[in-house]
This record gives sequence, structure tokens and C-alpha cells, in this order.
Amino acid sequence: MVAPRVVIIGTGSLGIVLGAFLHRSGAEIVCVCRSNYQAAKAHGFKVNSTVLGSYTYYPKLVQSVLEAQALADQPFDYIVVATKAFPDESPSCVEIIGEAVSTTHAAIVLVQNGIGIENAYRKKFPANLIISAVAYMPSTRVSSIEVVQTETQRILMGAYPSRPAVRSEIDSMRMFQGLLFAGGAQAEIHADIQVERWKKLIGNATWNPICALSRCCDVELLGTSEVAGSFVEAAMYEIVAVARAIGYGDHVNEEVVKAQIQRSAIRPAPGVQPSMMADMLQGNKMEVEVIVGEAVRLARENGVAVPRLETLYVLASGLNWSLSQKRSSR
Repeated sequence: MVAPRVVIIGTGSLGIVLGAFLHRSGAEIVCVCRSNYQAAKAHGFKVNSTVLGSYTYYPKLVQSVLEAQALADQPFDYIVVATKAFPDESPSCVEIIGEAVSTTHAAIVLVQNGIGIENAYRKKFPANLIISAVAYMPSTRVSSIEVVQTETQRILMGAYPSRPAVRSEIDSMRMFQGLLFAGGAQAEIHADIQVERWKKLIGNATWNPICALSRCCDVELLGTSEVAGSFVEAAMYEIVAVARAIGYGDHVNEEVVKAQIQRSAIRPAPGVQPSMMADMLQGNKMEVEVIVGEAVRLARENGVAVPRLETLYVLASGLNWSLSQKRSSR
């Protein structure tokens, strides 16, 4: 039996951990690297995980999607996009992966944060299966090729757009789920993955910009003032209000907010450093538009008041601009 062929675009912390699961499953892995290409070629990728233990692997490495396509004697079965989601980039990731989408056989797996990320891929590749995935895998990259993954691990996925099941798409999703299972991961298939995207957004659209702007991990922030906790909770309820306005109120509700608050309350200090905070501390661009901006735009379109989210969006956008000025002056 021929091993499934997978190309992973994005070898940050998420891409490295995903690659480890898929490599352990026996899939044929090609990783598209940028700055960490030479280090990975010499030493492989290393993951220290509560799920995997210590695992080092050596996938095929390339420096472009075009080079990855040239390596494959057959079309890829899965094109996994594990990059940050920046809709304003040029060339966009949608354009970049086009070099690897040689047939409608390939399923495009989007393991990215935010909402509304799938639209551009569906427009560009209308005949390919789009698998939208939500990952709960707190990970910290301790070097360009080494990642520590802690606390929990779950990958939730579903077809985009959600619609009555098509046998070939079900088979493709189940095969990908099977690969993750074989590699030691927890993976679930959901009929409407957007429900899960909105649930995750409750934490992402609040803790991410709050921690980046304050330079505090979540538990640290809660101890800085007597109103910190109530502010975070109120911002989370604004996400719930937007989700309710577009039809997800039955699932994205008070219970999800309470679960998010409880997760932070029981963590040992200093808590978790969200991805935006990590990017800010490194002077990198933050995923403001897909995580906060899209929620604010949907709120305005549906007449929902979100004053806290608007404030966070304005300030995080300003911080992003400031970081870009520093990067351009280097």
C-alpha cells in the first residue's frame, strides 16, 4: 500500500508538532521550510510533548512549494497549511499553495486560527475538499527546530462549507483522522466545524490581544487589578453575542465562556503566553485581522455592540503597525 503523501506548509511550532504526528503514522511527509531549513536538514525536528514524549524526525525538506511538487511522483493527498493567517500578504498563501494543487484529488487542510479563513481557498480551489481544522495544542518553540507541547492536544476538523456528506470527502477526512490517530494524536470530525472555530475564538479574540498589549500571561493579567477578570469575561460575552447573531448561539454560549475562564483560573502562574504575545515579544506580525478584526466586522454588519473588542482591535492593529515600522527599519 502506498503511504499517503502530505506536504506541510509552515514549520513553526504548530507545523512541527503536526509533522511529528503524521511522520509517526508512516505518511510520506514533505515540509516547506524557510529560515529553519539548514538547521532542520542537519538536526531534524524535535518535539517534547505530553502526548508524544520526546520525538525527533527527519522529513523531506524543501524551501518552496514548487520544489515540493517536483519531489512528488504522484499528487499530494493532503496539503496542510499551518502558517499564520495573514489575508493581506502578497503573495498570499492561497496563491503559494496553487503550485502544489495539481489535481482535485488533493485535500487542503487549514490548521489556522481565526474565522473566515477558508473563503479565499474555496474561491480559488472550488473542486478540492477544504478541511478546516481547529487545533488545541499549546506549544512553545524553544529553537527554530525544537518545540515543547504541553497541557492538552486535540484536533477538530470538518469540511468547508458544511453541507450534506459526500462519500469521497468523508473517506478523505477519515483517512486524515486515521493518520493522526496512528501518530498518537486525538482527532475529531465535526459536521459543522465553524461551531468549534467560534468556541475557540472566545478565548483567542480576548486573551490574545489582551496579553500582547499588556505583556502579561493570562494568569499574571488576572492579578494586576480588581477589574481585570470582569473585563476579560465581558469581552468574551461580546464574541458570544456576535456568534448568536449569525446563528451559532445554541453552541457558543455562557457555558463555553465559563469553561474558558475556568481554564485560566486553575493554571499555575504565570499562565499561558498566547500566540499574539509570543509574536509581539519577537517583533513579529500578529494575526489581528482573522482573530479580532473579522469578529468586529461581523458585529458591525449585524448591529451588535462590541466596544471592548473594538478597543482591542484598534490597539492591536496599532501595535502591529508599530512592529512593522521597527521591522522595516532594521
